[in-house]
Amino acid sequence: MIPNFDDHFNTLIKSLNSNNKFILGLSGGIDSMALLYLIKNFIDDNRNVPINCIPMIIDHNLRDESENESKKVKKISENLGFNTQIKKINSSKPNGNIQNWARKHRRNILFQKCLELSANLILGHHFDDQAETLFMRITKGSALDGLSGMNEVTPWNGIFIIRPLLSYKKKQIKNYVKNNKIIYFEDSSNNNNKFERVKTRYYLNQIKKNIWHDVINDLNHFSNLNSNLINKTDYFFKSWSNKNIIIHEGGAVGVNYASFRNIFEKSFLFALRLVGKIIQTVGGNEYAPKRKKTSDLISFLFAEKFKKKSLGNVNISLNQGYLFFIRENRNLNFGLNIQQNKHYIFDGRFLVISSLAGKLVKFNNTDLVKIDNKSPFYIYGNWINNSIPYLETLEGKTIKPYLSIISKNSKLDITGNNCFRLYLLNRILV
Repeated sequence: MIPNFDDHFNTLIKSLNSNNKFILGLSGGIDSMALLYLIKNFIDDNRNVPINCIPMIIDHNLRDESENESKKVKKISENLGFNTQIKKINSSKPNGNIQNWARKHRRNILFQKCLELSANLILGHHFDDQAETLFMRITKGSALDGLSGMNEVTPWNGIFIIRPLLSYKKKQIKNYVKNNKIIYFEDSSNNNNKFERVKTRYYLNQIKKNIWHDVINDLNHFSNLNSNLINKTDYFFKSWSNKNIIIHEGGAVGVNYASFRNIFEKSFLFALRLVGKIIQTVGGNEYAPKRKKTSDLISFLFAEKFKKKSLGNVNISLNQGYLFFIRENRNLNFGLNIQQNKHYIFDGRFLVISSLAGKLVKFNNTDLVKIDNKSPFYIYGNWINNSIPYLETLEGKTIKPYLSIISKNSKLDITGNNCFRLYLLNRILV
């Protein structure tokens, strides 16, 4: 039994104020199959709530049986009335950290599909997953935002990720699947202790059994407390950021040095969070740097003879009373081929949309993105241009980008006549 799922799901989707079009990440495992049936029941029982849900199966092509499983899952989903799609990953597998490789490919494919259809994404993470995620982040020394865990609704790069099972325990999901005789497929890698999440699950079960019986509940409670703390301080964070942070659409950030020093002296935790978010934005990193590395960096920033430092592919320097954070000119994935009107992520920093096909290249010194000579970023013009892609069309013409910024709560606006656009993915609260 999954109590009150319909009411809970309805509350979540109403909070989005969107068109109620969704992509469901359907792995075929017990969690996503339970969610598939729950959404089917919701649609049948709530005809007055228009829902367009498209399940999408990602075949990672890592196991011999994956193709056959994907087809079986697709058939089950289609028999329930869903228009279901399979996307197979054919790129070369890495030698190490294969689960992280699979997760990133899966996420990027689902994200791409959501943007194409102007849809939001539904995932099957549950209460126990939250505890595992938090446990892994604690052991890795995550900063404040990481310790808030996953949210039921998360704005992400112009779409929303919805996790309607996050308040439900694994035991409840298992009982629901058993009572409703739902078929699901078990990935053999879920029992392989060489993978981090499998190992974490084992450790937590041992802790729960032998030491700390309420560890799963307490970790979730800690996550909720941390989220509430962040929500309550975000008003001040946003107000301070708007007054003291300047952002260039090309991916550079400046922070008022004197004001930041004052913040640092009053709240090291706030300073830690701020620097982490800036480096995440400028460096195009999936997560903010580890707490220890950020802490060490901040100590350098306020050293008497500080001039420059780097962390997470970002150069930090002091100039004109500002700390400037500029993307380093390395590890940039120029050469990416793009198709017309598709959506791509460049360097983890920019959402790329183009009405012309071609490839992303480094600028050729002939047609720079102009930076006003009165701008604090003027002296970093070449650095900024070196780190942003230009479009080389199939005919060989080079086009400079139209630049703009989207924050995590922004709705993507793709209107206008600019044929090649870069949207900076701003992770800072401004």
